[in-house]
Amino acid sequence: MLKHGANEHCAYGAAAKAWAYNVGVNPLAMILVAVTVPAVGQLIQVGPTDPHYCEKVEQVRPNLVLSGATHLSGRIIDQSGAPVKDSLVELRLYKSESEQISVKKVRTDQDGRFYLDLLAKGRYRLLASPTRVFRQAEKLECGDRDPCTLLITLRASPTDQPDMFCPVR
Repeated sequence: MLKHGANEHCAYGAAAKAWAYNVGVNPLAMILVAVTVPAVGQLIQVGPTDPHYCEKVEQVRPNLVLSGATHLSGRIIDQSGAPVKDSLVELRLYKSESEQISVKKVRTDQDGRFYLDLLAKGRYRLLASPTRVFRQAEKLECGDRDPCTLLITLRASPTDQPDMFCPVR
């Protein structure tokens, strides 16, 4: 049961005749619930309140290093071997942990295949899944192959990880 009044975790909005409760007690995250008269509840916010939270809990590294100009394509499947159809694939040029520049976005076809064409030598971050439902590949290798065709198997992410509220990076 939530208690209101002189409580640092709640506030009263007179215009809306509503109480807002911060039901999360973790200092890094906030869960706000609004209760109005008559008693109707609405979830207002879930997630971290620190604007740098995601940078603190997730280290972003390049997962694809091309030693020369390479024609890149690939196929994305899930753990059962089924193709990941019509899914966004993004290639980012890796500058630093906090800066990656989007180079190209494509969609997989009905067989899970994608085509990124000719890419310059460099360090990249290939995002094979646009959401955190799946973990991103940590290391993708082309070696000296041109063309290079990758087979990427997406693995399900646990839902209780500290970065679950963060955007895909």
